[in-house]
Amino acid sequence: MPAASFFMSDLPVQNRWESSLLSQFDDLFQDFIVKGGPLPPEYAVLNRAIRHLGDAVRAGVVDPQDLQTYVQHTTRLYLQGTMQAEAVERQYGYSGDFHIIDHIYKRHISENPQRRLWDLYFHAQAAPVAVRNRKAYFQDLMVRHMASRPDNQRLEVLNVASGPGRDMREFFQEHPDKPVFIDCVDMDARAIDYARNLCAPWLDKLAFHHRNVLRFIPTRGYDLVWSAGLFDYLSDKLFVHLLKTLLAVTKPGGEVVVGNFSDFNPSRDFMELLGHWQLNHRSRETLLALTSQAGISPNQVQIHWEPEGVNYFLHIRR
Repeated sequence: MPAASFFMSDLPVQNRWESSLLSQFDDLFQDFIVKGGPLPPEYAVLNRAIRHLGDAVRAGVVDPQDLQTYVQHTTRLYLQGTMQAEAVERQYGYSGDFHIIDHIYKRHISENPQRRLWDLYFHAQAAPVAVRNRKAYFQDLMVRHMASRPDNQRLEVLNVASGPGRDMREFFQEHPDKPVFIDCVDMDARAIDYARNLCAPWLDKLAFHHRNVLRFIPTRGYDLVWSAGLFDYLSDKLFVHLLKTLLAVTKPGGEVVVGNFSDFNPSRDFMELLGHWQLNHRSRETLLALTSQAGISPNQVQIHWEPEGVNYFLHIRR
């Protein structure tokens, strides 16, 4: 029995695909499944089909729940062990957890050769590339802050929603003797354990705090406050609240740097439809408006981005 027919037979009659577009997408997707995944010259074809599917959802032509059921079923049947399956399964509660972020950092590829092409396709998308770029962005930021300080004066850093810790590990590998201390805050104890093990050689330069960042109030000030993968999960109200809190614990002359996915993300439909990975994408204008709501003067604010242009970085000087 063809895969599409098998899937449709699992659904009540009233829930079977009425959209010819969803059926057409499945025909294309099944072709790639039979081949073991798309090759690089075929990425544009699949990306275009996913964008058309996104347009159909937004236009009300395809029911989002039907599509979600289709993606879950198809992923479970054919793509187990892939990065897409890891995002859809949400082993740690949400699609962008510390484990999948570290797999993106490492360009993790399934050990199953029949799944390899799917992971290569995943890692070629703009969003995973941007996630890897923010790791490099952190390291460059740390180097710039170190270079601006007097010799042997310790750089005090607060890393908010610190995740897997690979960005810190790579920084310390390159700069093991730099006078740096990083307080790391994460609400997931598993992320903290993972990062602590990954950064084991430098635990004298790190402290981990298992806290809800929205309720965590540090008792000292920082030269640099960094948060790369949290703010695009927050509502505007919580964004402003946390930004005020972080600025309050930044030393005069220090800097808060906050990452947020931009409104330019060519792989947004891929993330949301096939990975069930929802973020609050924000424009430069929205980010500036939120800093204004936080009482921050425009002359304190700059917005930069990584090479893909997918991840903005809001820089705020105290």
